[in-house]
Amino acid sequence: MKNNADKKILIVDDEGEMRIALNAALKRGGYQLETAENGRQALDKFEEDHFDLVVTDVRMPKMTGLQLLHEVKKRSPQTLVIVMTAYGDIDNAVEIMKAGAFDYLLKPFSAEVLQSTVARAFVGRASSGPAPAKTVAKEPPPSPKEKTIVTLNAEMQKLLQFVEKIAYSKSTVLISGETGSGKEVFARFIHQTSPRADQPFLAVNCAALPEGLLETELFGHEKGSFTGAVAGKEGKFELANGGTLLLDEVTEMTLPLQAKLLRVLQEHEVDKVGGREPIPVDVRVVATSNRDIKSMVRENKFREDLYYRLNVIPVKIPPLRDRPEDVLALAEYFLERQCRENGKTVQSIAGDTLKCLKKYRWPGNVRELENVIERATLICQGEQLTPSDLFMDDDDLRAGAAGGEGRGKLSGTIYEMEKELILQTLDEVDGNKTRAAEQLGVSIRTLRNKLNEYKTQTTES
Repeated sequence: MKNNADKKILIVDDEGEMRIALNAALKRGGYQLETAENGRQALDKFEEDHFDLVVTDVRMPKMTGLQLLHEVKKRSPQTLVIVMTAYGDIDNAVEIMKAGAFDYLLKPFSAEVLQSTVARAFVGRASSGPAPAKTVAKEPPPSPKEKTIVTLNAEMQKLLQFVEKIAYSKSTVLISGETGSGKEVFARFIHQTSPRADQPFLAVNCAALPEGLLETELFGHEKGSFTGAVAGKEGKFELANGGTLLLDEVTEMTLPLQAKLLRVLQEHEVDKVGGREPIPVDVRVVATSNRDIKSMVRENKFREDLYYRLNVIPVKIPPLRDRPEDVLALAEYFLERQCRENGKTVQSIAGDTLKCLKKYRWPGNVRELENVIERATLICQGEQLTPSDLFMDDDDLRAGAAGGEGRGKLSGTIYEMEKELILQTLDEVDGNKTRAAEQLGVSIRTLRNKLNEYKTQTTES
């Protein structure tokens, strides 16, 4: 991890829980952190000390985040400011950016989004030269390999080599894989390996926003284009101009928005809501999905022409259960990182714990493994992670720790185990065949064939 101990950040929010959460998220980066309950208190702290970055909410008593932004820039023009806004404040985004903010974050956002935005802010300032108040050493963008796709799996290594080869192009990329398998990490790897690495990387979760908000978030709108549009707004395509835009869970986009996205990809220009003329953009699009898009095309839920436009370069990430050698490699990597970030001194993972981790199926993939190791590291009181440190109630994990079969009560012939596994998975997802097929790692057609086979046997008997 880079040394960030010389970077001072002031967090400003009137909600105590939010200050605690923001402080915890940024503490992992090794920054010096201060907090303030409102804008007045923040300015008092500025009189006593210098800050490299301010992260502030918009709606606060005594002084708004926009007013604080103006005051900060008067006192310290080189200080970076990131403003947090709720969806109801989106129309202020243009005013916020014009006032000198580095970026704005739409609530709710994840810790990862905050961390990446802060890191991007410091990289951008370092590349633009030293600040007047104090010398800032030029710091290169993080190496894409430091973004850390840890793998010992031969298939994954070939996939990384392939991604490195296509990263230089402008072609759209469609990354598919199960939830938690690392699709966004691959998207960032593509961006960081490309000639666009020093340009913006922005991400939009298409499943998180309703249709109206998603449209303005992507394409922007003009002032007065609809009720409540008191100011214009630049969409993510404009803000990402010259860089990369990640469309996370693109299959959740409605058909009308799919048509508008298709036009942007074909014409390389954006039509704002209420706009008079299109705006040219140069953006590389990377899309992700954990669903079977071909099935959605057949069911007329996803445009076929958009699918082919997005799927110029397909990247399919295998689930963690199909690469067991990576479970151990990732577990050790996450352990080392958690010890470094949290000041823990756990030296290794016990043999029984490794067996336990390897036998578990990891339905949540790499993200689930990371969460388990983070919790275990914090709980552990010794020098080794033991099975009890994993602190999981899942029967699968306990069976794995005891050297069992991995799914608890499965027994009998391979055929019987397969049948019980399929039926058990279907029960867990309330009969949803698509989700069951995803969890089992088989196609929906294979699952249906198996179920028809079981029905035939029942009828015959």
